[in-house]
Amino acid sequence: MQQSEILNFSQQISNGLKETSADGASLAFDSKYGIMFCAYMPGKQGNYGESRGRISLSYFPASQPTNIKFVEIDESKGVYCPNILGLGDGKVRIIYEKDSVSEGDHQTVYKDFDFLTENLSDEQVVMLKKEDGSIVPLCSTEQFNYLQSKGYSNQKYVHTEQIAFGSHTIFRLEDGYVYGAITSYWAEPILYRSKDNLATLEFFAICPYSAQYELDYKFTNGKIKAVFRTPSERNSIFYTESVDNGKTWSEPYLIKDSVPCRPRVINYNNGVLVVANHYNKETGNRPEIQQARTSVRTYLVNDGEVPNEKTLVKELYSKCGIVNVCVTDVLGDVYFAYSTSELALEYQNGNPKVRGKDAIRYVKLGDLS
Repeated sequence: MQQSEILNFSQQISNGLKETSADGASLAFDSKYGIMFCAYMPGKQGNYGESRGRISLSYFPASQPTNIKFVEIDESKGVYCPNILGLGDGKVRIIYEKDSVSEGDHQTVYKDFDFLTENLSDEQVVMLKKEDGSIVPLCSTEQFNYLQSKGYSNQKYVHTEQIAFGSHTIFRLEDGYVYGAITSYWAEPILYRSKDNLATLEFFAICPYSAQYELDYKFTNGKIKAVFRTPSERNSIFYTESVDNGKTWSEPYLIKDSVPCRPRVINYNNGVLVVANHYNKETGNRPEIQQARTSVRTYLVNDGEVPNEKTLVKELYSKCGIVNVCVTDVLGDVYFAYSTSELALEYQNGNPKVRGKDAIRYVKLGDLS
């Protein structure tokens, strides 16, 4: 398949005049007003290290990002991993972690933004409804206690300092629940649901395969279809399914020549669209640079199929790097956001700059069916 050059026409949606090292894009579309929202982590200008310290929001017409506006959501030490949920009527909820660099438990919080009034709400703490009915703040202790109660040993999680809440696509179903997942380094991902727009979560299933803090899933035709990331430098993204609401899962299927970065899956045309970074030595892609990739493949997977050469629909290429992608379907058209990593591609592993991201970019891929 010929590589697509469409990313050459993408547009920056982070504030390039003030920010570099932007990472962690999360998209939400408001169908009433045609507005796309993007929550992300900006870094300080000239700093190409980790982006922990600010959460920002940009918003713009979904079809063409013009007149982009920016909102500062939080500027405090250790804020990390934003996620975003559309509430309708021009409102979005931004959920993120606080004090993620500190040891022990820390809070997951949210704020609401109304683009019509440009009002940003006060911070609220995300709560967890436990199986005994008690309601407590969501934290890593509760996460690992739940894993242990279901027969998973938490001894290997002692070093873990954070809940990775923002590495997964939040989605809403007609049953009234909002769904998502949390995990941590080397932990089994926990699937959650919420009836109050993530103010309170409840755990309902575990994906039994240890992930390197990233899993994405959707319900399609009565099945859960999921992708997750493992620590291998190559052949690191796997696809799995559950037909019983997460009680049991199929043997993971390796997406060939995938490399470690954030995989995604969205419902699309009665199937799922799977998106994963791909190793292609001809593009200059370097597996030793964990956070810098230049090629992404999209697969349209129907029942009985898996992400492979037969279900491959498009390969995207960018010499500036494609890192930690986010994908959404707007009325049959696919929209795609990602971090660039041009500086990181210039260095070999071990250089402190190799983890750098440069900007968040956004493009309409269109109909991929």
